[in-house]
Amino acid sequence: MTPAMNGYVLSLEEIGPGDLERCGGKAAGLGQLLRFGVRVPGGFCIAGEALDHVVEANGLGERIAAIAASLDFEDFEGVEKKTGEIRALIASAKIPDALEQELRKRYSGLVTESQKYVAVRSSVGVRHSSISSFPGMMDTYHYVLGIDDVLEKVRECWASLWTARAAFARHRKQIPHEHGFIAPVVQLMVHSDMAGVLFTANPINKKTDEIVIESNWGLGESVVSGKSMNDFFTLDKSTLMVKQRRIVEKTVMVTMDDHGSGRTERPVPAEQSKQPSLSSAQLAELGKCGKNIEDHFGFNVDVEWAFQDRILYILQTRKIRSLDEVAQSKKS
Repeated sequence: MTPAMNGYVLSLEEIGPGDLERCGGKAAGLGQLLRFGVRVPGGFCIAGEALDHVVEANGLGERIAAIAASLDFEDFEGVEKKTGEIRALIASAKIPDALEQELRKRYSGLVTESQKYVAVRSSVGVRHSSISSFPGMMDTYHYVLGIDDVLEKVRECWASLWTARAAFARHRKQIPHEHGFIAPVVQLMVHSDMAGVLFTANPINKKTDEIVIESNWGLGESVVSGKSMNDFFTLDKSTLMVKQRRIVEKTVMVTMDDHGSGRTERPVPAEQSKQPSLSSAQLAELGKCGKNIEDHFGFNVDVEWAFQDRILYILQTRKIRSLDEVAQSKKS
């Protein structure tokens, strides 16, 4: 497989719905949002076949396939050990020169002196399938600084296709391991003041006329990982009036590591812990943005968002799958 290197690396603006099986659900969704005019941090995606190219160039295909074929999913410790062996092979693989040069070029065209940090995020999918999301299965890296660190984190992101939890997920869904792919996304880092998730239907009571927002200080990682207590808001979708507002004492947040790269958890400053993480104006802006995204895609969406310096950025969007499951159970 030796297409032109620009066939492996696409700017987010270049990615269309037809690239779902190359770039995964996250990147495909971001591409659509950008063309729709939503504010998304700039970046590029390394298409799924790039990992195949790296595996082939390093002569790793047969070794990975043999280890994968030997996985016994009744033996959890064995799966942990063997998937770790695959991850180590990929994380230490050499990126072919032409692909590395293309990544260096794209990175240098993305960052500036004032925006020098990036996030390396996983965008996944399944070949020959409409499956385009494995929430929480793969790895994401924040506050990555410098091209050498980016290349390292891209390799680690590729390797996370073979976390034990990802292998178990494919096994449970009866997906052949060779059909799973990962397409790392490199995006400018949003140094968020507050961040979280938004649902354009209530995932708790399944009401589609409500918007639910959860938020915390710092990066949204604390919210999506479930490690923090978060402020909780319910909006009426038609009027964007706040129906429920639950402000909690927020104890932990995720932000940049003290070393100047990478992320860390730290206590929420005492003066912020009991303060609302979102203003009424921000709630209204989020609600309006969520409705516009829902109208554009034509289905209820789960959105990851962040505010930096009072500017709203959308980091990811995907369909709320649980509502489909409820609808199917009602039909049966």
